[in-house]
Amino acid sequence: MTSTNTYADLPDPTTVPTVGFLPRLAAWFIDQVVLMVLILPVYYFMVVRPSLVLVIALWGAQFLYKPLGEAQFGATLGKWVLKLRVVDRATYRRISLNQSFVRFLPFAISQFATLFVLIRMFHSTELAEVDGLQSYVNYTTYYPLNQSFAVNLCNNFPVFSAVWMILDPWSRALHDRWAETFVTRKPRITEGEGPTLQGGDKL
Repeated sequence: MTSTNTYADLPDPTTVPTVGFLPRLAAWFIDQVVLMVLILPVYYFMVVRPSLVLVIALWGAQFLYKPLGEAQFGATLGKWVLKLRVVDRATYRRISLNQSFVRFLPFAISQFATLFVLIRMFHSTELAEVDGLQSYVNYTTYYPLNQSFAVNLCNNFPVFSAVWMILDPWSRALHDRWAETFVTRKPRITEGEGPTLQGGDKL
């Protein structure tokens, strides 16, 4: 994908209904609640009935949740609830699958770091001493790999990307710049025309 992120190539930020940091953070929190359906069973298949295959399957479902949702529907459930949509910055149409995976890159780095730690934990002899959910939470929190600089760096890539929203006139995270996307408030689009804003103005 060719990057055209120079300011000269972008529309006037005052005319673009992009969404800032706080609404996107709220959507992220909603998504975390939704993903608890996949996160909580990891404990069961790590401790109660160990199965690395099912742990990896649950990880895979978490991994695909965001990119597939945004490619298929233009939003994750969190964004959908708050009426936010991810759109291509040139056409204001739904993004492609390729774009959705490009903008997922910081999260993918974090997810692969998580998978690496989960696999190492699964084969750890100390895991056999875990006897409950609270014990499991404590174990994962203080597991040596989770204290390493490299793992923490990977886990914080989404944060580094999100910080760009505060600095960017179009409220783009770093992954929006890479994928050439905007996050908007469910723009009304007429076929063959640009996005229509509230009040009937067109970009």
